[in-house]
Formats: sequence, C-alpha cells, structure tokens
Amino acid sequence: MSEQQTFTTAGSDATLLDALVVGAGISGIYQLYRLRELGLDVQLLEAGTGVGGVWFWNRYPGARFDAESYTYGYFFSKELIEEWDWSEEYAGQPEIERYLNYAVDRFDLRGLINLEQRVSSAVWDATDRRWTVTTDSGRVWRARYVVTALGILSAPAFPKIPGLEDFRGEWAHTGLWPAEGVDFKNKRVAVIGTGSSGVQIIPIIAGEAESLVVLQRRPNWCTPINNFDITPERMLDIRNRIDEIFEATQLSPSGSPHRPMMESSLDLDPDERRKRFEKLYDSPGLVMALGNFRDVAVNQEANDNCTAYIAERIRARVNDPAVADRLIPTDHGFGQKRPPLENGYYEVFNEPHVSLISTMEEEMVRFTETGIQTSEGHYEFDLIVFATGFDAVVGSYNRIDIRGENGLSLREHWEAGPRTLFGMQTAGFPNLFMIGGAQSVTGTIPRITDFQADWVASTIEYADEHGYATISTTESAEDEWIDHVNSTIVGTLQQTAESWAFGSNVPGRKRAYLLYAGGLPQYRERVRAATAAGYQGLQFSS
Repeated sequence: MSEQQTFTTAGSDATLLDALVVGAGISGIYQLYRLRELGLDVQLLEAGTGVGGVWFWNRYPGARFDAESYTYGYFFSKELIEEWDWSEEYAGQPEIERYLNYAVDRFDLRGLINLEQRVSSAVWDATDRRWTVTTDSGRVWRARYVVTALGILSAPAFPKIPGLEDFRGEWAHTGLWPAEGVDFKNKRVAVIGTGSSGVQIIPIIAGEAESLVVLQRRPNWCTPINNFDITPERMLDIRNRIDEIFEATQLSPSGSPHRPMMESSLDLDPDERRKRFEKLYDSPGLVMALGNFRDVAVNQEANDNCTAYIAERIRARVNDPAVADRLIPTDHGFGQKRPPLENGYYEVFNEPHVSLISTMEEEMVRFTETGIQTSEGHYEFDLIVFATGFDAVVGSYNRIDIRGENGLSLREHWEAGPRTLFGMQTAGFPNLFMIGGAQSVTGTIPRITDFQADWVASTIEYADEHGYATISTTESAEDEWIDHVNSTIVGTLQQTAESWAFGSNVPGRKRAYLLYAGGLPQYRERVRAATAAGYQGLQFSS
C-alpha cells in the first residue's frame, strides 16, 4: 500500500491516497474502518461539522430510529456492544449522534475524517487510474478508489413555490436543522409536510406554539411507535442474545428482527383477523408493517382489510370526521410506502389551536413577507418548518459533478433512472463504489451497508492481491441487474405506488424504482453467487 503523499496539481495541493470515503454516516464510518483495517491509506470527507450523517443533519425535535436501537447499530465489534447501553427501544437523535461519535473515537477513526468538506466534483483520470476529488473549499484529493456513502435521504427538497426569499420570519428544514435549535414558544407556526419528519415534529410544536397550521399534500398511514425505556436488565438480556438478534436480522427480508406471517389473513374469520391486526397495531415500532401477514403486501383484498382497520383506528382518535378523512390516505394502501411511526400525532388535530390544510384542495401559491398565500386566502406565520422530505436516492449524487471515462457524466448516465450492478458499481466509472445507494437498499439500511462495505473491502483486496489497477462493470451487467430489481416488485401492491421510492415526489423525475424489494437474504445470495463465480459482472484490468 502507498504512503499518504501531498503533491501539487493544477495549482492546488492534492493529497494522494489509496481510497477515499465520502459521507460520515453510520455506513461511511464502517467503510472507513474496513478499509483502514486492510492497511490502505484512506480518509473520509464529510460536509458537516460533525459525524453522523443523517443523524447529524436531522436534529429536529422528535427525530429517532424507527428500527430497534440495538439492531440499527454496529454488530462487528463485541467490545462496542458490551460498552454501549441504549436507553430506549427506539433511540432519539441526540443519543444516536453520541453513539456514532463514541464509535469513531473507540476505533481511532477521527484523525482520518475531514469535516466541512462538501464534495463538488469527482473526475476519473484514465492515465493515472485515479479519481480527483475536489471540495467546495478548494481542497483536492487523488485516490485509486472512491466509495460513496451519501445516504438515500440526504438531499433536502423544498416545495416548488416562489417567494421564500421574501419571507421575513424564520424558517427551517427538518433535514437541515440548526444545531442551536428552533424556538416554537408563543409563535404562529406552519409545518409543510406530513411524512416521517412532519409526523415526528408536529406533536412537539403543537405543545409549544401559539398556533399551528399543518399543510399536507398527501397523508400517510401512520402507526404508533409505542416506544419504551431499556432497563439495565433488558440491556443485559439483549447482550446475551446479540448473536441470535443478529441472525434474525440476516434472515429477515427487511434486515430487522421481524418477519412477515406466511399464513393468509383471508383464511381467518373476521373477529380473529381483527384481533391479530389489533395486536400488530399496539406492538412497538414497525411490527405492523414488517411482521404483518404476507398477503397484505400482495393481495388487494387482504390489504383492503388491513387498511380499513387502520382507518378505523385513526377515526377513533380524531374528533372531527372531516379532519380524520383528510388524514386517511386514499391514494395507496397500508405498506405501499414505509409508514411513519407516530407518538400522539392524530390527537394533535383535536387541539383548538391546530388546523389542517390539504394542499390538494387549497393550493399553496407563494410565500409572502408575512406568511403563505394559498388559493383560498393568506395565512400569517412567525415560523415555517419544512418537513418536505428529500430528493431521494439519486439527489445526493446529482449534486456532485461526477465524471467517468471519456468525461461521461453520472447525471447523464442515470438520466432515465439509476444504472448499477448490485447497487455498488456503475458502467463507465471504474473504481467508484457506492454503498447504501440506488437499487440495493432494502429495509434497515445498516444491515445492507455492512454487507456492502465488507464486499467493497474484499473486492479491493482481491484486486490488489492480483495486481489489478481498475475494477469496473458493463452496461450489459447493469441491464441484468435493473431487470432483477424491477422483478422484485412485480406482483406486489408496491408496483403501482406513487412514492419517493420511484422518484414521484420530484417534479419531472422519470419513474424508476430506486430501491430493492427482493429482501436482504436474496440480495446477499445474488452478490455472493456472482462473486464466487469469479466476480461475475465485474471487469478487472491491470
């Protein structure tokens, strides 16, 4: 392996490395650890002032895991598992950020992390067989390998209406929440969006604001998080069962401890089926989504039964039937989108100082100096909170000028939708790897990215051992993977869903499935089989 060097290129000092990781979230941190353990000269670039990725940027009140804390963290180190005590079944953002900082220091990685370095471009040099990576600050790195760990929900999106620069009040986006926090007390507040972040923050704002107006485009099927504290006794039990818990995450399609029930809900009598739905609804976390009957995901009648039950629970919690109707989705059934987990969300709309506007009925026209103009009137606000989600999966890549062979732009290569092999490589971009990216994410993200980070490390090790300088894939291999990815949603109700998983939340985006619905075991099996067959789909050259 080469020693780290600094040399001058194009008038700038450039740092010469074996590998460069982009993104200091849970996945990028682990990838950095794995490449460092190989003996590579490796560093990591992070746009933020601290590590944590999505758990650094999303500091809004109420942000927390929707997977069990101990299943979302790292499994590779028994020492870390022994040393860290989780306080809640579904930990909040401050605890998650502390955990990731603890891991960075525990494994002596902080000296390899360059903060406040937002990547602006990455250009492949075919002569030197290296990537030249430049950040907004003007710093330059040249690396044989680049691994992106950008996250699928890391490029905040805003509504396409004019005038925000005219607004004289405060505003904040949940995905770019200021570290100093936001004061809601005695303010007239608008929250735009009722996805996961909106559902989490709305009850907290409602408890402090003078008034709250929620502007909703489309409602989601939300279920209670039913969170609880982890006692010392429970933490000890978790540690004693950690191998069993890890195995459960590996066998589950979602990478969680939960697996769908294979019996048909249609074989049960209505009373028994209702009891089962009730138990699922009152269970913690995503059990209603991940531990439900399998036929709810593939059979319209089964899904209708489940959806009707949840709608009934919503109506029982919201006093005004008209408001309840606005909070109940009509464009999709339960499970066609990942359901947000809530804590007292529906009860908020029983409060006299809280109101709900459907922007499908009352369109937002523009921001003004004092608030928001809609098609029906003007609303004055002191503070606007954007809970409007992200340009999912591909947005973070589109914000970087990535150029491969012959100047090929990744943005152009992906114009009709992502093109990858295993979600980890793309044709025309040698030695560029992606973890936790397009066409590979399924369920609990760290349970797929730890597998991917291990695969990237072992593939680089294989190339180095055999004297190869470049690792790439082909368009035909991409085509085969795209066909497989699309096949994983055929026959499911998700196939017709309008969601960010298809880019539906971005105006003008061509419809393409951005994730992977085949489940974690099938994904691992396919990658391992191709690897065992001589890295099928990859090309190595010296």
